[in-house]
Amino acid sequence: MRRDVLLGYLCLVAIWGLTWSAIKVGIATVPPFVFAFERALLVSLILTALALALRTPFPRRLPQLAAAAFTGVFYTGLAWAVISWSVQYIPTGLVSVFGATAPVWTAALAHFLVRGDRMTALKVLALALGLGGTVVLVGVPEGGSGVEPLVATALLALLPITWGFVAIFQARYLRHEAPLPTVAVGTWAGAVVLAPFAFTQAALPQVWDGGTALAFAYLVVFGSCVGLCLQLWLSRALRPTTMAFVQVIIPAEALLVGAFALGEAISWRMLGGAVLVAAAVVVNAVAGDDGATLARRSHFIR
Repeated sequence: MRRDVLLGYLCLVAIWGLTWSAIKVGIATVPPFVFAFERALLVSLILTALALALRTPFPRRLPQLAAAAFTGVFYTGLAWAVISWSVQYIPTGLVSVFGATAPVWTAALAHFLVRGDRMTALKVLALALGLGGTVVLVGVPEGGSGVEPLVATALLALLPITWGFVAIFQARYLRHEAPLPTVAVGTWAGAVVLAPFAFTQAALPQVWDGGTALAFAYLVVFGSCVGLCLQLWLSRALRPTTMAFVQVIIPAEALLVGAFALGEAISWRMLGGAVLVAAAVVVNAVAGDDGATLARRSHFIR
């Protein structure tokens, strides 16, 4: 793996590992759907303004536009709605853990759709370790009693399936598109999806104190503008399964941040699951063939 790609990958993990706690802080004083919609709207405006100022061309062909919108609908719109609502009932560390199943779905899809990203014994072992670590980390939802934690758990378990499709679509149709305008198209689509959710909470009170504003700024600038563009740039050099493994690494950071910054409980069970997840990352790295070798191939099965 090239040094710049590795550095970008580590930066993405560091940035997105903090977003879960930032969301938790933000929705403490602002309704979750409103918070997510306002984030998507501001990100879209910033990225569009930057793309126009830099004269970076937007996607013009229908497949690229559709792929960018598809990415935004699921990766921004539905994902932000589910996550923002769920962190009210489930600790942020555990919310982030559900994303660790994304590589399983991505690997299954990539085996049939992406040349050079076939399943091997080592990749199966990595996925098994990652999924096992996720099961250990999640355990039984501990966010409280009632139906809400159960609904949140079900939604969070289904969400990574859509991320698998998104990873394939990004790698297949958006590899040669400029990140700034392409992500802008996606976040506009996500904002459209979030708008009706936000409308249902529009009458609820909002309190924008210093902590809320700081969390919102971090999510807009780093979590979205930088993170989403960096993620799309990395997809040019890495196979989709490796990109999805970002979601495996993040929970360990999110658990620690949730424990030390937000006072959420952390147990030996969580730490044991994190060790399994770390082992999965190492095995996946050994099994991979990212970088120049993969870049020289025809990536997709026609």
